[in-house]
Amino acid sequence: MTNEILEFLDKYPTFLATLGTCGNPRVRPFHSPLYINDKLYFCTSKSKNLYKHINNHSGIEISSCSNDGTWLRIRGNAKFSEDLKVKEAMFNKYEVVKAIYKDINNPDFVVFYLENISINIRDFNGRDELIKG
Repeated sequence: MTNEILEFLDKYPTFLATLGTCGNPRVRPFHSPLYINDKLYFCTSKSKNLYKHINNHSGIEISSCSNDGTWLRIRGNAKFSEDLKVKEAMFNKYEVVKAIYKDINNPDFVVFYLENISINIRDFNGRDELIKG
């Protein structure tokens, strides 16, 4: 994972798409990227529909766009983890996550990482770069 991609995810609005339990696509604003142990992690609540959607179909896509028109798409399979070191790192990076879940052992707090990643970076100047991870 390049620094360019990580900085992009931290800086610009991000949207995550899943296949909903109804069979229709679901897109939601999403933030909480964390790169640790050579994996790209995010977090959510076990009580949210996102958790249910990923359990039913692990394929997701994340999209983000910069102010200059560069956009990023990350596709992969989400895999849940109970790794306490990752949860602690998520708390350390995001005060809002810590404020919501209070404790890394909160049973509602879950992290997930992406497997079989493909990243596409494009812009209006002709950039079209595909990175497999």
